[in-house]
Amino acid sequence: MDFGGAQGNENMSALAEQVQHLTKENVQLQDRNERLCMKLGDMQEKMGKLAGSKTDLPARLVFTEEEKLKISKELVDLQIETNKMREQYETENFELKNMILSLENRVLELELCGEKVTGERDALQERLRAMESNHKELADDYIILKSNYLALGKELDREV
Repeated sequence: MDFGGAQGNENMSALAEQVQHLTKENVQLQDRNERLCMKLGDMQEKMGKLAGSKTDLPARLVFTEEEKLKISKELVDLQIETNKMREQYETENFELKNMILSLENRVLELELCGEKVTGERDALQERLRAMESNHKELADDYIILKSNYLALGKELDREV
C-alpha cells in the first residue's frame, strides 16, 4: 500500500528545489557581501588618502561615513532577509516532516485494518463452509425422512 507516494515525491522534489534556490540565493548574497566589503575596503583606502589632504577633509569624511553606514545597512538587511528565508525553509521542512509522519501513521492504520478484515473474512469463510456442510447434512436427512415418509405412506395404504 503506497498512499501519497507521488505526492510525497513531489513534496520532496519541491523541497529540494527550494533548498537549491535558497542555496543559490545565499551564494549570491555572499558574493554581494564580498563586493560590499571590497567597496568598504576601497572606501577606507580612499579615506586614508584623503586624510593626507586637508582641504575638504570634513566633507569627504562625512561622505565616506555615509557610505559606510549605507553598506552596513545593506549588510544588515541582507542578513535579515537570509534569516527570514532560513526560518521559512525550516518551517516548511517541519510541516513536510509532520505530513510524512501523519501519512505513515495512516498507512499503518490501514494495514492493521486490512489485517483485521482479512481475519474476519477467513473466519466468515470457515463459518460458511460449516454452514454449507450443515446444509448438506440437513438436505440428506430431509431426503431420508421424505423417503421414509413415502414408504410409510405406501405401507399405510396397503394396510388400509
